[in-house]
Amino acid sequence: MAQGDAVEFAHSGGLAATKRLTRDEQKLLGQFMTPPAVAKFMARNAIPRTFGPIVRILDPGAGSGVLAAAVVAELLSRPAPPEQIAVTLFESDERLVPMLRRLAARLRHLARIRGVALSVAVRHEDFLLSREALSRKSVADVIIANPPYFKISARDPRAVAHAFAVYGQPNIYGLFMAVCADLLAPGGCWCFITPRSWTNGLYFRAVRRHIFRALSINAMHLFESRRNHFTDDKILQEAMITWGTAHAAHSNHILVSSSAGTRDLDTVKLHRLPASQVIDTGETHAVSLPTADSANPLSEWNATLATYGLRVSTGPVVAFRASRYLREASSDQTVPLLWMQHIKHMCVEWPIGKKRECILANANTAWMLVPNINLVVMRRFSPKEDRRRVTAAPYLSGQLHGPVIGLENHTNYIFRPGGSLTTEEAKGVAALLNSAVVDRYLRNIAGSTQVNATDLRRLPLPSMETIQAIGRRIPSRPSLQEVDAIVQAELFGSVDVAEVA
Repeated sequence: MAQGDAVEFAHSGGLAATKRLTRDEQKLLGQFMTPPAVAKFMARNAIPRTFGPIVRILDPGAGSGVLAAAVVAELLSRPAPPEQIAVTLFESDERLVPMLRRLAARLRHLARIRGVALSVAVRHEDFLLSREALSRKSVADVIIANPPYFKISARDPRAVAHAFAVYGQPNIYGLFMAVCADLLAPGGCWCFITPRSWTNGLYFRAVRRHIFRALSINAMHLFESRRNHFTDDKILQEAMITWGTAHAAHSNHILVSSSAGTRDLDTVKLHRLPASQVIDTGETHAVSLPTADSANPLSEWNATLATYGLRVSTGPVVAFRASRYLREASSDQTVPLLWMQHIKHMCVEWPIGKKRECILANANTAWMLVPNINLVVMRRFSPKEDRRRVTAAPYLSGQLHGPVIGLENHTNYIFRPGGSLTTEEAKGVAALLNSAVVDRYLRNIAGSTQVNATDLRRLPLPSMETIQAIGRRIPSRPSLQEVDAIVQAELFGSVDVAEVA
């Protein structure tokens, strides 16, 4: 029996189990099975360079056990495997427990062939509420995981138990990452495949801070396609793999690689980058993952929005709190309310037949309305498969009726306090935000489909003269191709046809 058979066995068993789930059940469990090629790729780099006679492996969200199987197979393939391997598998879905027990028998058989004593403990319980997780003491030499992905309330017992890693509404996978960073023996290896969203934004800042204090990050791998890493599950996630070492001196460099999906994993190119270039040393601890072809012309720009007296803010109208002031039809007492659906690339469309597109303008709502002046408005979230990370538009004074307008909380807007952007500035800034060159930069620094105000404040900008020149050339309702051609010409003096096609 080949060692790799255990990995395939675990994967096929997991697929059989998940195919019995409805799509809603799978999303509720946050359960997506790791393909064998990805599991083996993770395991190869998750084995400590040196290990003692006993190696303890922990998978806190085992699923069908494919990741633990890959680590065991990798250890057994080494010229001098350990004398003993102890595997602990946590799984909260009772439907997968029989599968894990069958896998355990297969792994023990493979280990006996190599003269290795192997034990497997299958724990049918919630890992985050287990005695190991709550103790936050060393229990493993290798922790490898594809944790569940779903949001939980800050009042959830799991969030309360691990409040050190919680800010706002936590995603459960971040808690798995942070808790497991504490459970390794010195020199132990930590390996997670997760969505990319943890690398940026306020909600994961506590998670990042804890991980980077507990671990030295060795390597990161980015899947550039949202579709090609979990090949058997129809999901749209920007995924990445992260490897770290516990209680080690922080490395000055991190190995960064990327692939489209699983088929090119064996041919990825490694890039050894300064750690400070990948992990922000400031309070955000944000992660930037430059890809092989992501030359960054923005590195030569020193200005930001603040340089030009501009600020970015989030739309003040929180719909559920302002519900009694929202109206479906306009009147002489209402003004337009822009939701993110009204904002398209380089244009604002209002009305669009969406419910409650108007808001009362009176003394009760004055504080949540903004002056009807030149602004740049944008969506805070982009559709998962949108061509660009930012959807931004110039909003010009008087474009809609009323002395003020409403901006819903899922929008951001750029304005000049105490004044107004000029038409050229509004159109130029919006064009830059929609452009391919800024899109590449934001995809490197922003690990989710949310572009938050912090990202925008830090965004490097060219000279205001260049921004105004771009704005003067932008026609009414331009296509993205036209935007790219104008931005490319003004920034670099030429048009790269490949970039704007």
